[in-house]
Amino acid sequence: MTSLSRLETPKTTIPQLFDRDLYKRRRQQLRSDSIYFKLSAEISKRLQERLSSLNQGFQTVCQIGQDQHLLQQYLTNFKKTDFFVQEGETLRFDEEALPFAANSFDLILHVLSLHAVNDVPGVLAQTLQCLKPDGLFLAAFIGEDSFQELRTVLEAVELEHYQGISQRVSPWIRTRDAGSLLQRAGFAMPLTDCDRLEIFYPTLTMLLQDLKQAKATSFLMNRQTPPLTRSLLSKAENLYKERFWDEAQCGIKVSIDIVYMTGRRPSPNHQKALSPGSAKHHLSDFL
Repeated sequence: MTSLSRLETPKTTIPQLFDRDLYKRRRQQLRSDSIYFKLSAEISKRLQERLSSLNQGFQTVCQIGQDQHLLQQYLTNFKKTDFFVQEGETLRFDEEALPFAANSFDLILHVLSLHAVNDVPGVLAQTLQCLKPDGLFLAAFIGEDSFQELRTVLEAVELEHYQGISQRVSPWIRTRDAGSLLQRAGFAMPLTDCDRLEIFYPTLTMLLQDLKQAKATSFLMNRQTPPLTRSLLSKAENLYKERFWDEAQCGIKVSIDIVYMTGRRPSPNHQKALSPGSAKHHLSDFL
């Protein structure tokens, strides 16, 4: 049985970019028909594809982030998983303070949650310790260029009206930084890649309503922004359609980048890199 004895982590001062209390309250209020669950269902399918390529079963699994138990069902049915802890209905905990002992899990999954933590290196370091040797970490989170069309339009109308811009779209982890974050935390065999999803909405108003319903509006600590008046929204609507309207889809385009992280906890059975100068052949022998 997995212990709930929390790992001891060094106390350091971490910049508080996100209002974590607000984020957790909003997540508890999510409706099952919101865009969040539609997106997480699609991400779960893609994570299942990645897991299906592994000739490996997982007995102890922890999932952080909700997806209506789709990954749990997959793992139970096809990977012969005997024990599963899911953050959500089953157990509530803070992603920034994992309540598990070292060497607890064969697999830890992060589903659309890593982009909302203040201390990503700290979370990855805790995750590594919670894994058993050769345990797998697999994460999917929103990448830095997501909602770039919405950001571009809102910045343009704000700059014209207020002579300045505010941060209405949250900053996210840069894709190119994901691999170095895994290496910094100590993961073996780190891999990262990115998928771009495109969604289309008939109007900007419907997009903003969907984001509000999904509790995906700003949860930055400093989220004081000028009001989006009816006039500004009308300008933004026209500009969005002018720049990003897709005739084939009959809607405005919304791009969402999903970044995937994969890594393992180092294990003695992992292949080791050869030390410099240990090669037995010269390159000229093969040319």
